[in-house]
Amino acid sequence: MPPRTWISDADNQSAIWVCGRAHVQWYSSGQSHFYTWAQIAGIFIFSIYAPPRLSQEEFTGLLSNIVDEARGKTPILVAGDFNAWSTEWGSRETKPRGEALLDALAPLDVLLLSTGSKPTFVGQQGESIVDLTFAGVFSPRSS
Repeated sequence: MPPRTWISDADNQSAIWVCGRAHVQWYSSGQSHFYTWAQIAGIFIFSIYAPPRLSQEEFTGLLSNIVDEARGKTPILVAGDFNAWSTEWGSRETKPRGEALLDALAPLDVLLLSTGSKPTFVGQQGESIVDLTFAGVFSPRSS
């Protein structure tokens, strides 16, 4: 597979920028909406953008698609702008998206790397912690 600089989703909403000499072994077809993935230097990297306009049902459907695609891919890094709030990663409160995200990623045996109280988004609407990174080394357990 030839090396690529940008690997993006169908809508160019999420992307992975491959720089330097990192070898891209495998990558998504670019047909998915709001996420893309690639295996780079042996690590499966998922990049996600879950816009706030998605309904709760659309958001959980997106998470389901991501988990289905990610199942069995290790080691793994799942990162992106989830627009989800949870006290687990420093938000003042937990909202349904935050609960859905934690529940959906549980089968992947990933750990949350993002913690703290520094906002990852600051704008006219206020500030929030919605950009998150999860990582996992071990193969998911069989259900």
